[in-house]
Amino acid sequence: MAALLPCYCATLRRAARVISQKYDAALRDLHLTITQFTLLTALEEQPLARSNDLVEALAMDQTTLSRTLKAMEDAGLISRAAGDDRRESRWALTAHGRARRRRALPRWNAVQRDVERQMGLADTRSLTAAAFNLATRVKP
Repeated sequence: MAALLPCYCATLRRAARVISQKYDAALRDLHLTITQFTLLTALEEQPLARSNDLVEALAMDQTTLSRTLKAMEDAGLISRAAGDDRRESRWALTAHGRARRRRALPRWNAVQRDVERQMGLADTRSLTAAAFNLATRVKP
């Protein structure tokens, strides 16, 4: 039984779990999570991004990002490239990662359309704008 919670954090975390489960289910048989798909997309848009760039762009903590990047590297989806100094790693999509993302994109698009259908386009756009504003304005 869902209840409207007075806590912004609890409400947003519940919504994030619900939507993540929906995307993860759509991507499951491609052996991708929505987090991995998002990282593949980020690396498609920002080739050779540094880990710190990804942390900032996705508001992920460094430990979670490192763990996810390692799993994706082990799966052959991404590769590590040398950075400007020895301590810096840069990340790139492999051909396998690019192909997996391309196969996942229609499923991701289908979930996008389904959410829009269930919520309505205006509410979906409003939610996206509000979430973006929260992520960029509210500081930890």
